[in-house]
Amino acid sequence: MTDLLDPPDTRGSRGTPSERRLRSLAVGAAIAGLLGATVVLLGCMAVALVAWYASDAGDHGTTRDALRVGTDGWLLAQGGHLHLAAGGPATITAVPLGLTMLSVYVAHRFGTRAAAGSAVEDERGLLVGIVVMSLVYGLVALGAAVLASTAGARPSLGWSSAGAFTVALVGGGTGMLRGAGKVVDWRSRVAEPLRTIGLGAVATVLLLVAASSVLLAVGLLRDLDTAANVLSRLHADVSGGLLYTLLTAAVTPNAVLLTGSYLLGPGFAVGAGTLVSPGAVVLGPVPAFPLLAALPSSGTQPSWLAALVVAPVLASVVGVVLMLRRHPVLTYTSGALRGVGAGVLAGLLLTALVALAGGAVGPGRMAEVGAPLLDTVVSATAAMGVGGLFAGIAATWWARRH
Repeated sequence: MTDLLDPPDTRGSRGTPSERRLRSLAVGAAIAGLLGATVVLLGCMAVALVAWYASDAGDHGTTRDALRVGTDGWLLAQGGHLHLAAGGPATITAVPLGLTMLSVYVAHRFGTRAAAGSAVEDERGLLVGIVVMSLVYGLVALGAAVLASTAGARPSLGWSSAGAFTVALVGGGTGMLRGAGKVVDWRSRVAEPLRTIGLGAVATVLLLVAASSVLLAVGLLRDLDTAANVLSRLHADVSGGLLYTLLTAAVTPNAVLLTGSYLLGPGFAVGAGTLVSPGAVVLGPVPAFPLLAALPSSGTQPSWLAALVVAPVLASVVGVVLMLRRHPVLTYTSGALRGVGAGVLAGLLLTALVALAGGAVGPGRMAEVGAPLLDTVVSATAAMGVGGLFAGIAATWWARRH
């Protein structure tokens, strides 16, 4: 009777419902890489198509031209370089970080779903899944670069595929780690001091980015009329204004990070031979772009602006204090080392982000836009390291007393 009710071969062949729904992680990762790339790519192509039709009702160019422009924009967001031949040779290397952040987020979401809905057995299998997703994502970028290449605009195949691989590695990799958290406990593999140092560094970077955002917003509000005049001279209609807003949003993170270099002291350049820093501002003709209305006027700056360089130190102090309040220590040596480590790591992370914010945006003098990286890394690590040192000692003293 028992054999008739529950045949042993039936249950063994079908498995439990949870086992039946799980697929191989490599397959799920490949699907995630394909979807993570194509979703944002198709969105960029759709926006470019709408912009092409709304601008002149399709009187200039073809549908293929609009789709190529959208593809080129997506490839730039992945870190690709665009070589232009029309109107003189030029190479665009600037990355629209707003679109890059969207790509990383989408890859993160698809990576999380892939790991949560697949059979993750161990760390090795998870690593294979991350690599598979990144490779598929990079192959999509490589194919898009090949199809979008023309005589007038040619995306770099190497930079496009390598940059897309990195985007998927960061976004999809963190997503898979999150989705497989019940199987692979990576936090327990990282020593507690290193985790706290990383936490303090991230908090410090976020605080300085927030301060840079406030400074950028104040600069725009102060010269809001200039930004409005720039838009009016472009004679953009409603659809053109919306598309210009999307373009501005795509490069706003770049402007925020370059403002962070301004707070650090070295400043940044908006074209060859220019400088925007708290001590001095040297500007030439700049493109008609609303965000550039936040640039200060050329000449010697007010002396009180030099006090802005205290912002990185304060960000490090607050970030380290928050870190040590969550993970307190009772020895001054540990507090000082964790504070200095968090500050120096924050300086390195911020310099890497500032490096991504710059690049060539056109021919001639506009081929040099960004911050001097050597000066930036020295200023960032010194200011944040000192702030972290004092904060680590002060937070340890407070923990010992309370």
